[in-house]
Amino acid sequence: MEAEAITRLTEGLQPPAIRAILVQCLTGAVAPSVAISRLLAVEGATTVRVAIDDVTHRAATLSRASDTMVRDRVDELTQIFIEKVSELADVGDETKSRPSTGSERKPRPSGPGDRDEPRAG
Repeated sequence: MEAEAITRLTEGLQPPAIRAILVQCLTGAVAPSVAISRLLAVEGATTVRVAIDDVTHRAATLSRASDTMVRDRVDELTQIFIEKVSELADVGDETKSRPSTGSERKPRPSGPGDRDEPRAG
């Protein structure tokens, strides 16, 4: 029964590598957090999100009463993905807004005759 539900939820998902990882996750062979790491290593966050959204939508519309275990795994996968993407966004924002440490060399304005020579004063 579980295999049938997983097939219904993942049938036709592209690319095949994404589908294979999702199948492993939904069968319980890999934890959702591991699956998400693998998914993101294979494809970008946008492609992964589309695939997870598709599986989540299918679980909501195509699931049967006996699919509770698979639906629970889909819900967990979705929740962990949302948390992971939020963490990635936070890290990206932190990197962008991090104050200068002074280790970066800033170009200094140059004028005529200024070639890193000491100025006579």
